[in-house]
Amino acid sequence: MKCFSIWLGVFTAVLLSWQCIIFANDRLNFTVLHWQFEDIRAQNLAVDLKLTGQGLLLNATADFVELAEPIGQLKRVTLQCSDIEFRSAQTDCTAGKLIFTHQTLGLQKIDFSVKLLPGNNHYQLTISNLKVADANVSINADYNQSMWRVSVNTPDASLAELVAFILPYLDVEKKALLTEWELDSGLSLQANFSGHAQQLDQLNFDVQLSALDLSDDQGKYVTENVAMTLSGELIVKKQTWQWHTDIQLASGQAYAEPVFVDLNDSAMVINATGEWHSFEKYLVISDALINHQDIVKIKGRYLGSLQKSQVLELIVQQTDIAKLYPVWLQPFALGSAAGQLETAGKIGLEFKQKADNYQLSVELGNIFIDDEKSRFGLYGLNGNVSWTNNDSISQSELDWQGGYVYAIPFGQSNLEIETHLSSLKLSQPLSLPILDGALMVNEFSLLHSTKNKTQWTFDGLLTPISMESLSTAMNWPLLHGKLSGVIPKVSYINQQVKIDGALMVKLFEGTTIIRDLRLHKPLGPLPQLYANIDLKGLDLEVLTQTFDFGKISGKLDGELTDLRLSNWQPVQFNAHFATPEGDKSRQRISQKAIDNLSQIGGGVGGIISRSFLRFFEDFSYQKLGLSCKLRNETCEMSGVGDAKQGYYIVKGGGLPPRINVVGYTRQVNWPDLIERLKAVSQSSGPVIQ
Repeated sequence: MKCFSIWLGVFTAVLLSWQCIIFANDRLNFTVLHWQFEDIRAQNLAVDLKLTGQGLLLNATADFVELAEPIGQLKRVTLQCSDIEFRSAQTDCTAGKLIFTHQTLGLQKIDFSVKLLPGNNHYQLTISNLKVADANVSINADYNQSMWRVSVNTPDASLAELVAFILPYLDVEKKALLTEWELDSGLSLQANFSGHAQQLDQLNFDVQLSALDLSDDQGKYVTENVAMTLSGELIVKKQTWQWHTDIQLASGQAYAEPVFVDLNDSAMVINATGEWHSFEKYLVISDALINHQDIVKIKGRYLGSLQKSQVLELIVQQTDIAKLYPVWLQPFALGSAAGQLETAGKIGLEFKQKADNYQLSVELGNIFIDDEKSRFGLYGLNGNVSWTNNDSISQSELDWQGGYVYAIPFGQSNLEIETHLSSLKLSQPLSLPILDGALMVNEFSLLHSTKNKTQWTFDGLLTPISMESLSTAMNWPLLHGKLSGVIPKVSYINQQVKIDGALMVKLFEGTTIIRDLRLHKPLGPLPQLYANIDLKGLDLEVLTQTFDFGKISGKLDGELTDLRLSNWQPVQFNAHFATPEGDKSRQRISQKAIDNLSQIGGGVGGIISRSFLRFFEDFSYQKLGLSCKLRNETCEMSGVGDAKQGYYIVKGGGLPPRINVVGYTRQVNWPDLIERLKAVSQSSGPVIQ
């Protein structure tokens, strides 16, 4: 405003000089070779004042006028006023024109009008047809000793050209920041400033962007064809800036890593009110609302610096999770177990943080979750769950109608937990129905550490589940018997499930003990399982009936060491199965079982049916067994002893008739062995004639 007041003062002085001589002459002109006043310098300044029949005409020219930065030098300057009026203590120029050439602004032909009240130090100026980056700019200014007002309006501008225009006037840091972006849009601007002296007191603005295309140099933030309206108000009181802003995003598309929003489907409105304490550099957002149409409404409050919050409150109103998940939740979960879900139901959220303490509460209403990879699902989930890092205890309760984990269904149950200090634990034991049995969880605790690592532990037991129901659910061959066991302490640390101790399972009338069980990234794209397994006293008759392998009676012990499954497929193990020493049970084997064992060992099937032994339905044996050491998709096989040309799978003994089964293939390709087992399971066995 200083430059503005100086120029108006000079203009007033010239007009007063004219008034002093107006009765002596009808024309005044003079030329000043070099002229300087404070920050203004001119060369070859020529002034011509003429009294005409229509009034007073002013015409002033200069080779150049040097103004303070950032304006700089104006060349070939012409100032005209064709209609000057003198009133009591007031002089008006109702139709003026200013013409000049500027290095950045180019050729300018500006229309203006001015009112001068020098006695009151009061000036009014209106400017139109000012060209800034090929945009027409209009300015209205009102200045006096106590206050000033400025209004700026441009109805049709280019954002890209405006940015290019202001870039040379920015400091190095702001210039570097701005050059990291590519942006363009049609733009209209209306802004009103008011203040006193050098102080801004109030600002009102209204900006409309018709087709905003924006992107940073890393592609983390991108908009395409976004229609946006931005309006706001700023009131400055000493060191406090009070502000309010409204943003409307009506159409187009926007991406802010990792969220993509199609505004053509759902427009967005953002309202916020707050204060900025410039001396303390302290921000207050007292009231904020984000309304993403038909998707989510979020209310918020913030107090703190730009680097760290002191108070933060967010409230997500109850919303349809089927609409919320693909836009606002799934992008953050991609690559995790929650990355591909089908969802339904209602969800609400409240987050409160004060200093370093926070609390999160989530309300769930009839939630449906189904993993698109069929790894897990949860149906009819209701209740509330809280999480906090402070020492006050929060109670949570959830109930659900059912669900599944890897094709194993579970039934209706409820969960009561308490949380505090970034941890949770069961308030009472959980009974989770699984098929015709149940998983009893006696203790469960979860801890989220300060290093953003989650770990949990639990122990319990599995009440008997019929193998018939389990095999049907898993699409296995029909199994018989019961599955049950005691589950010792199970822990999850660093994306790895580990069992401390042995897991005991009752299966096929025997006992299976699983030791050293570890499961790495169980819900990841490539889960890895490690274990050692001991089998004691399995009933072969129950086992072989289960797989329609052919009848074998007797007991079977086994061990499976160094087992590793990758994506639930075996890639390594040492397996050995054999008749236990001192087995006193009846040991018989049917023709079908012999035939199938022969095929597994690389022999020729159907030999019995072509010999005199076809008249016997089964045979006695002394012991049987089979071993496989799997490495690099190759199974190195052996049996219960070496034969002349192979190894014994079945060693005959006991009362006649008895028979030996010999395997001839020592190394078998694992996929080929699997195909043999499939062929055996689908075979109808030998035909006895």
